[in-house]
Amino acid sequence: MDAVQKLIQDHDYLYYLSLTKNYETDRRYCCHSFSHLLDVARIAWILCLERQINLPRLVVYAAALLHDIGRFAQHEDARIDHAAKSASLAGPLLAKHGFSVSETKLILQAILVHRQAPETVTDLLGAVLAEADDLSRLCYDCLAQEDCYKAERMPTLGGIQY
Repeated sequence: MDAVQKLIQDHDYLYYLSLTKNYETDRRYCCHSFSHLLDVARIAWILCLERQINLPRLVVYAAALLHDIGRFAQHEDARIDHAAKSASLAGPLLAKHGFSVSETKLILQAILVHRQAPETVTDLLGAVLAEADDLSRLCYDCLAQEDCYKAERMPTLGGIQY
């Protein structure tokens, strides 16, 4: 997991997160902070363990920790898909920190599909990432749930899922 540690300490990675943080300071909907990314990583890894999905922990964590790094771009221009932007920013970071071509391909594909409903995603890591992303949200305790475009499909709207 040394590569993941280097990744989350990378200057560019931290810069991308800071851009998103600046846009989301007063956001009433869910934010895309490092805390969210880490929650998604942990939940994704738990899903893999529970379901005996054979994916390397390094790959699962890297995908989760990178899946929203391009979120700032969607704040700048609503026509930009933050999943695509995140993947484009993630590629050079993964290469810089020693991820293999096959690991990078797997991670980038998962990032690209993470916004879809988990049950519609055919890519294994992408489906896990999409589900973990949804499960990380505390919709049942959110004051903005009536206005949220994702609320009706969120598994946590009725409370904590066990």
